Amino acid sequence: MSQQLQYISPPELIRRSTREDRYDKRISNLITPWDHAESMDVALLMVPFARAAQRGDNGGANAPNAIRIAFTNNTSYSPDFDVDLQCLTVRDVGEVRLHMTDVLQCHRNIEEAVVELYQCQDVPILVSVGGDHSIACPLVQGYCRAHPDQRVGIVHFDAHNDVRNFEDGGPTNGTPFRGIIEGPAAVVGKNLVQIGIHGFMNSSYYKKYCDEQGVTVITARQVRRCGIEKVIEEAIAIAADGTDAIYVSFDIDCLAHCYSPGTGNSSPEGMEAWDVVEAMFTLGQHPMVRALDVVCIDPLRDVGDATARMGASTILTFLGGFVLRHTGSRGY
Repeated sequence: MSQQLQYISPPELIRRSTREDRYDKRISNLITPWDHAESMDVALLMVPFARAAQRGDNGGANAPNAIRIAFTNNTSYSPDFDVDLQCLTVRDVGEVRLHMTDVLQCHRNIEEAVVELYQCQDVPILVSVGGDHSIACPLVQGYCRAHPDQRVGIVHFDAHNDVRNFEDGGPTNGTPFRGIIEGPAAVVGKNLVQIGIHGFMNSSYYKKYCDEQGVTVITARQVRRCGIEKVIEEAIAIAADGTDAIYVSFDIDCLAHCYSPGTGNSSPEGMEAWDVVEAMFTLGQHPMVRALDVVCIDPLRDVGDATARMGASTILTFLGGFVLRHTGSRGY
C-alpha cells in the first residue's frame, strides 16, 4: 500500500472464485483490493454499519461480506444487456472504520471516509454497500463536501419514505432523507424522487411531509401501472433539474418479499426484480449519475443467499450501464 487512510481500512474479506475459465471471468476475481494509487473506474466502499436499524435488525453489518461472496457466482458478462464488465477497473477500497457503540461518531466516520476517498481520487463511480439505510445521509453529505460546487439530485428506491423525525429515537434507518433535505448537503426536496414506496408500512404524516418538501413519490403500484421505463425517465428528469450530479440510493426492501427475504421490512406488494435491474441499467448509463448505495441486506435473515445475490445483481447491472457510457462500447 502506498499510504494508509484514516477512515478506511483494507478489505476485511478477499474472496476469489476457484471456478476460473480463461474465457469466463468471475467478478470476484476481477474486483481486487485497491493499492491507494491505481486509477479506478469504480470504487467499492463497504460500510458494515447497522446499529441505527430499528427493531434490532442488526444483521446488515454482515452484508458487505455477503456481497463479496455473492460475486463469486457472477461472471463479467450479461447476455440480457450484452455488456462485459472486464473493461472496467473496479477496486474494493475496504471498510469504513467505525466506532463500537457511538452511532453519531460512526456517521461522522462514514462522511469523512467519502471525503477522504475523493481527496485521493475523484473516482467516476462510487458504489457503497451497507449496512442499514441511515448510512445514506453521511454518504450523500460526504459526496457534497467533496464536490462543493455541485448540487445533487437523488433517485431513491425503497418501501418506505425514510423521513421520520429525529425526536423519537434520533438518527435511524428511517431518517436519512429528512437528514439529507434538512441538513447541510446541497440537496432540496424537489430533486428527490422516491420509487417503490408501498404497503401498509408507511405514515400519512410523512407522506404530507414529502409533499410539503416537494419530494416526488412514485409507489410500487404506479410502477406496475406505468412501466419502469416511463418511471425512470421521469425520475431522472426530476433529479437532474437544476443539479450537477445524481446519487442513487437503493434499499433492497423496495422489492417484493419473494425477492428480498433477507431484509427487515419488505412485503408482497413490492417491486419486481426485473423492474429494478432495468432501472439500474438505465441509471448506470446516465452521465450525471455518480454514486450508488445498496443497503438493508441482512444475511442472517436470508434464504439461500437470494437477497445477497439480488444485491450483487443490482450493482453489476448498474455497472453494465456504466460500461456503455464510459467506454462507448459493450466492453468486449
